Amino acid sequence: MPSRGLVVGKFMPLHRGHQLLIESAQSYVDDLTVVVYDSDPPGVYPAMPAHTRAGWVSKLYPNLENIIVRKDILDNVPQLEKDEPKYALDYAIDLSFLGEFDYVFSSEAYGEPFAKALGAKHVVVDQAREMLPISGTEIRENIYEHRGWVDPIVYRDLVQKVVFVGTESAGKSTIAEAMATMLDTRWAHEYGRELWEEQNLTGSFHDLLKIAQNHYKREEAALLHSRDFLFCDTNPWTTLQWSLMYNKTADERLLDLVRQTKDEYIWFLCSNDFGWVNDGTRELVGQKSKDFQMQNISELAKWDINYTVLHGPVEDRKLQVIKELERQVPWWSMKVEA
Repeated sequence: MPSRGLVVGKFMPLHRGHQLLIESAQSYVDDLTVVVYDSDPPGVYPAMPAHTRAGWVSKLYPNLENIIVRKDILDNVPQLEKDEPKYALDYAIDLSFLGEFDYVFSSEAYGEPFAKALGAKHVVVDQAREMLPISGTEIRENIYEHRGWVDPIVYRDLVQKVVFVGTESAGKSTIAEAMATMLDTRWAHEYGRELWEEQNLTGSFHDLLKIAQNHYKREEAALLHSRDFLFCDTNPWTTLQWSLMYNKTADERLLDLVRQTKDEYIWFLCSNDFGWVNDGTRELVGQKSKDFQMQNISELAKWDINYTVLHGPVEDRKLQVIKELERQVPWWSMKVEA
């Protein structure tokens, strides 16, 4: 008979210690089930809904027998009390639908009574935190400083992307850099502009998919070194707008990339009131610029994207961005107040 093992936890966030636990269990049994408890109390750290945490487990360990999201039956009980032996049977009964297990793996004191209630053997993994001296609590207190303890797959979900879109010379680069400086984080430069300049202000339909893909790769790389937010000077959706303007169509892979990524951002549309600057690379002058801005507005509605319009000089725009971030990112607002 194949041996079955069980790991349970909140994984807020999933860190190297959790990975040691899961990997040790995988090496010990034939089939491993991981239960992710749906418990995400508000705090001064990014929201980590259960489906996101289960997604981390799935991406890192695609061969697990089962990955289960389960509502915590003691959600109203303080966390330290949940580890008391008296609650072990409650949790065991709640998971009885999963069948019998041979082993329960844990790094916590609750593991022994919980395994006993399930009729399984308890295997302790680094309970003293000697191999990996870290905890979810420590990481949540300063996620940026402790980012080395989590996999890039995890950390990129703990940083909120913010994108600035709009016509040429609308201040997208300026506000992206200004916000990154203000909040001590990174910003993603516009790859398409750099390629355009490298190719002596020439381009083709073939370039557009490459621009979108490489810009997105740039964002993903910058996420791993960002604190709370990554400010993006355009994104793949912007490349789509150029494709539609010039060609009235787009590569299906570019459309797919936009579909897959558009919900990753908080969106800002930069007004066409920033003052047009001829830096030698601009194409859209006068009515062309206005037409492209109108296309952006129309396409934002078509894609059902909620956005905030920025207007005025840089200092005014910075205040507008901060106000909207405080509204859309409650945990960050609480962190700033704290």
